[in-house]
Amino acid sequence: MSFTGIFKAKDGIVAVVDSKASIKENGRFIEDVGRNPEKLFPFSNGIAVTFGANQILVQNPNELFSKTVAIEDIVFEYLNEKHTLDALFFQTLLVKMTSNPANQEPVNFLIGRKIRSGEYLLEHHQVRSSYYAQRLGTGTDHYFTGGSELYKQAFDQMDYLSQITSADILQKFIASRLDTLIRFYDKTLSYNPVGNPIKSYILR
Repeated sequence: MSFTGIFKAKDGIVAVVDSKASIKENGRFIEDVGRNPEKLFPFSNGIAVTFGANQILVQNPNELFSKTVAIEDIVFEYLNEKHTLDALFFQTLLVKMTSNPANQEPVNFLIGRKIRSGEYLLEHHQVRSSYYAQRLGTGTDHYFTGGSELYKQAFDQMDYLSQITSADILQKFIASRLDTLIRFYDKTLSYNPVGNPIKSYILR
């Protein structure tokens, strides 16, 4: 569980993520205090955020047991070589996840990509064992969010988000609203799946 989002302004893309990791234990979610997964990945022509599974099982055909691999390690390795997240990245991730049928919790990527000055594309990619889907944003899509439904619904009710044209103002506004929601749900939920600190990034 987490909350991540990609938001489009006239002069840039704003990416915002929380920093909490959760695991399911005895049928309920608890904080995975041993993990601090990276969820935000700037690259040459875009910015990606992740939600869903942050670790997968990868089966090497020459080895008996699968090994657990962190999603951020797969992303960083690919970015170090290619400097972007392209179609080949998602094909590579699909092969890794399909190597073990236990990878049923999807890995999701929200991407803001710069097409040219002042023009940006939003993307949502979802991968799990033997399954891959992508959704490309249209001109009327001003943001994609993922993770906790409570937080997604809260941002969906902020109709004025699409009216904020400055990336700097949008970044401050979203981070402030997310912090307010985290503090509220820390007090009202038995377990808040989203947590501070908040990280953000502007792609121009």
